[in-house]
Amino acid sequence: MLPTDGDEGAEQGVFFNPQTKCCTYVPTIPNFLVGQMLSDQDPEQASGRITVENRIRAGVAVTPLGLGQPTDFRILYGSSAESLFGQSRTMRCPHYLEAEGGRCGVWKNRASLCATWHCKYVRGMVGKRFWSTLHKLLTAVEDSLSRWCVLKLDIGSEALRHLFPVGGRLKTNDSIEPRALDRVADLSHSRNLWGRWAGREQEFYRESARLATALEWKDLIAIDSAELLIYSRLLMDAYRNLLSEQIPDRLKVATHEVVSMNENSYCISPYNIYDPLDLPKDLMNALGYFDGRPTGEALLAIAEREGLTLDQSLVRKLTDFGVLVAVQPK
Repeated sequence: MLPTDGDEGAEQGVFFNPQTKCCTYVPTIPNFLVGQMLSDQDPEQASGRITVENRIRAGVAVTPLGLGQPTDFRILYGSSAESLFGQSRTMRCPHYLEAEGGRCGVWKNRASLCATWHCKYVRGMVGKRFWSTLHKLLTAVEDSLSRWCVLKLDIGSEALRHLFPVGGRLKTNDSIEPRALDRVADLSHSRNLWGRWAGREQEFYRESARLATALEWKDLIAIDSAELLIYSRLLMDAYRNLLSEQIPDRLKVATHEVVSMNENSYCISPYNIYDPLDLPKDLMNALGYFDGRPTGEALLAIAEREGLTLDQSLVRKLTDFGVLVAVQPK
């Protein structure tokens, strides 16, 4: 994803800044993963552990549920993610270890978003759907398990009321105040959130990790069965699709963005700007035969009228990447 001399896509933002890579996001890390990071005494994890400790000491968006996102980052990212992602040093992750070649300091115990996001996917859109579904399942696990840890470790009823206000989520302020812009912690608000554990945040996170590590899948289901079972079922469906070689009976051309073109080919972005596809012009011109007619008829027409023989693997790739989409029977 880093540009080299002559890469035409650099100006379109297809490539990442070498000083940021894709690490331009402040991850939300659930309490039990924070605890695992703090408890890991592997010397190779020392630098990363320090970045976690620094976030806790700063006290910004540090709650019993885990490490959240600072208000200023959330607002900037929410309004300009498309232009800033992978480009801006200001948005770089606090766990990015620049002195160690830009490696991730929390990779071993990273949260679900970082574990499942990819700039490119095996089998294109089909692969993206699988990983996105896995992300939903793991996020549901993280959310339910972090809340369970808060209950088990008993921060106190008053702190629970602050952390889970009746009728809404954890209170946030999307207007940037001077203190929030400077990422200075609100100590009074923090004490209210932490209750009995105020001043012992690192100990709380380590205890959360201890509790979570002892659980098996059946225990997680017992904590929050409906949501986890729903996403588990959807994940199995996505996995079956990932392994399937079946080509739809009828196909049509989908809308796609042309990133660049030359006299011989088009570079298109059918499903993901970070994973463009180069197609020869003669193939692009032949795609119009996929107009909802049976796939076999379309292939035969292309062979007879355009002199092109499209094999099954190419048609499958065009479908995987969303260049061609299935026509649903009426």
